[in-house]
Amino acid sequence: MTEANLRHLFERDGALFVPTALCTGPWDKRLQGGVTLNALVAHVVEQVPVPAPMIPARLVIDIMKPTRMAPVEARVEVLREGKRLQLLQVDLVQDGAVTVRASALRVRTAQSPTTESPVHVLPPAGLPSLNGARSPLRHINETRLESGGLEVPGPGVVWARITGEVAPGVAISPFVQLAMAADFGSGTSSFVDWREWTFANVDITLHLSRLPEGEWVRIAAETESAGNGLAVVDSRLADQRGEFGHAHQTLFVDRRIP
Repeated sequence: MTEANLRHLFERDGALFVPTALCTGPWDKRLQGGVTLNALVAHVVEQVPVPAPMIPARLVIDIMKPTRMAPVEARVEVLREGKRLQLLQVDLVQDGAVTVRASALRVRTAQSPTTESPVHVLPPAGLPSLNGARSPLRHINETRLESGGLEVPGPGVVWARITGEVAPGVAISPFVQLAMAADFGSGTSSFVDWREWTFANVDITLHLSRLPEGEWVRIAAETESAGNGLAVVDSRLADQRGEFGHAHQTLFVDRRIP
């Protein structure tokens, strides 16, 4: 299968998830990228049954060490189970070592007062495409730039639509798409020249009031740094109905080695 026809992130081999070429990371071709590792974590969370109707309210993903372009085992443990809250821990494991550890909190749904007000956000139609020739996800991920971007210092806003599969026959769900798109903030809100600096994130945190509606997710990102080798990205998440959450990234900033 050619890369252009490749639609799924992982192959299944029993309990293992085998990365396809779509998982290749942006900083080192020998390693899996954070975007697709986030997808795998979110997918594993969704496979755990809930004792009552629930939505994912928080997802925290820590990168413990690099994950090679090799099979990964996903382990999940229920830390707290109840009809009101469910807390999960997900570990991605290679050669007996945890490379990614995540915590997911799901909260029961019920009728309650809302703080939502009409938010008029730009639809993606007519916005310029951002799909880069270098991205291994370019055949399943459509991105459209509203403002800013990798070449423009300062905050930025991008829309994303991801239409592939986690594994053959397993479509990328709204929650999985959101976990992937949460990683886009660092490339949308630029503060260093990517030709001279790397800015790999070491974690991802999502806080949600609801899941996205429709195919598109809007990421409005802003990066802060004190010039000490790290930075923090804050992204406001929305769809065409309005805002529904935040994503945060901690970046490890380092000079590129010539």
